[in-house]
Amino acid sequence: MQASGMKVWLALLLTAAMASFVAPAPASARDKHKHKAEKPVEEEKPAEPEAEGGGWDQSAESIGKKPKSKAKQDVSPEAAADSSSDSGETKPESESNENVAAIDAASETAAKDEAVASKEPPSWWLGAYLHGVWVPGFMLGLFLQDPPTIANPAFGLTATHRSKDGFSLVMGLGYVGYSFTGGMHEKGKPDVDTEYVQSTLGVVHLTGAMLWSSQLVQDTLSVEYGFGLDFGFITGKLMRTEGYPDGKGGYLPCDRAGFPDTTYCEATVSGGPTDSYNQQGAQYHVKEQRIPPVIVLPMLPLLTLRYTPVRNVAVKLEAAYGVFQFMFGISAAYGLDI
Repeated sequence: MQASGMKVWLALLLTAAMASFVAPAPASARDKHKHKAEKPVEEEKPAEPEAEGGGWDQSAESIGKKPKSKAKQDVSPEAAADSSSDSGETKPESESNENVAAIDAASETAAKDEAVASKEPPSWWLGAYLHGVWVPGFMLGLFLQDPPTIANPAFGLTATHRSKDGFSLVMGLGYVGYSFTGGMHEKGKPDVDTEYVQSTLGVVHLTGAMLWSSQLVQDTLSVEYGFGLDFGFITGKLMRTEGYPDGKGGYLPCDRAGFPDTTYCEATVSGGPTDSYNQQGAQYHVKEQRIPPVIVLPMLPLLTLRYTPVRNVAVKLEAAYGVFQFMFGISAAYGLDI
């Protein structure tokens, strides 16, 4: 009985020992199955399929997600860096190209505007003129007997604003001389009343003119027409003395009363060396005081022939008539790009 009891005891021990080795197996299988389910989350090493069926017993959703995870793992760090670098640089480069294109377009537009402007004639012109002023004897002959013809130079500076349609507004400052010498006497008076006149008169004047134009040759030759006005201050003086014939159709000044010709160098009414400028009588070396300090001279018509050999240079032949005088001359001006 003791032997059979020992046998039973050994059987129980063996059974317990076997149970201790066999019972943990399900837990290990569950852990292993759990490990397989979590393993796809890892990115560095993809899970390898196992022979056991439990490794493939997954839902359709996990099977659908597997390729995405694999696609992420197939991208190398270098490729990811390059992709990141490219996507980071694309936007600034695009914006930079747009800025460059805008600057180029603005520069091209400015260049075109400058080219167009360079082809248009300047609006402002600075110039100078030289004229000859001619007061014909027949004009003075309306008041005087056998007067001389008076011719003098005139010169000055001008500033002209010329619009695109060819209209010109001229402003200037100039001088014109009216100097002359010779014998003069009033119409209807005897020759013995002839006076010898010496003039150093001149006019410093402001000048203005308005001119319209018609082109003869496009941008090269045109005719201008209009009117002008001079407002000036008289300079110099006019001296009067009795005169006598020189035997050549002219007159010479007397030195004093009775000399060198007793007929023409007549005695004064006052009995003095000379009568006053405003007295009836004989005047010897008297300054005329009845000359106005200012004078206004209109010019109508005013005509010019304008020649432009190059864009910024204009040369004109000019002619005008003003009350009792004629004017002929030339002028030149330089166009300012302002």
